[in-house]
Amino acid sequence: MKTKLTALVPIALALSACGAAPTAASNPDAFARGAAVKTLDGGKLDSLPTGPVYIRMIRFAQPAGYVIHSKQHVPSVVYVETGVHRLTLNGQPPIDLTAGQATFHQSVAHTHLNPGPDPSVWYSIALWPSSARGQPLVDPIAQAAFESEDIVRDGLPQVAYSQVLRQVTLAKAGTPGAHRFGGLSAFYVLSGSVTIKIAHRPSVTLSLGDGLAVLPDVALQEINAGPGQAVYLEFITTAVGKDFEVPLQQPPAA
Repeated sequence: MKTKLTALVPIALALSACGAAPTAASNPDAFARGAAVKTLDGGKLDSLPTGPVYIRMIRFAQPAGYVIHSKQHVPSVVYVETGVHRLTLNGQPPIDLTAGQATFHQSVAHTHLNPGPDPSVWYSIALWPSSARGQPLVDPIAQAAFESEDIVRDGLPQVAYSQVLRQVTLAKAGTPGAHRFGGLSAFYVLSGSVTIKIAHRPSVTLSLGDGLAVLPDVALQEINAGPGQAVYLEFITTAVGKDFEVPLQQPPAA
């Protein structure tokens, strides 16, 4: 498991030439190809936790019939990688999920059940207050798959936020194109390997089980770096009123 955080301040380029500057031609390398992006689920946060925060993805390998009773904690997304999963929120009707499905839930007491007959692997994905670091996880089978570094709140206004989980599948040499997210983004590789180009930073290559967190408004481009298909998750937390995602006409500048 690798933990990485890209902290990048957007650079404003001052143009001193007289008259309007010509628009740079689009670069075909920045365009999407061989990519399938699927929105799995999302929800709303009324506010962020107080103080510094971090993104954490907790992995559970849950035997058939095994039950986890979880107390109230931060709003989270449950994503199922393999098998089946039954989530029951504070006595509400159960939500059954199968592989490749996800659901967002607010901060309420809940239970996680593997109704079987086979083991399942699933993740709890959330933005946590940094004060939660080092506290025991909910159950012995829980393992931290990815944790970002602490993220200071200077660039994160205290407003409502949306959270979205997407699954991206890339064919060989595929890319979703150059873009920037308006909010915090985190990436986690489920299969294959992915190289992420980041404006004014060295590229980062992530393999199975690796994660990366990136601050808002940073130019990015993810490219399949392996010989076969690559699949990864995107977890994006965006302040209400900001653009969720903006496509770019040029690859990120080195």
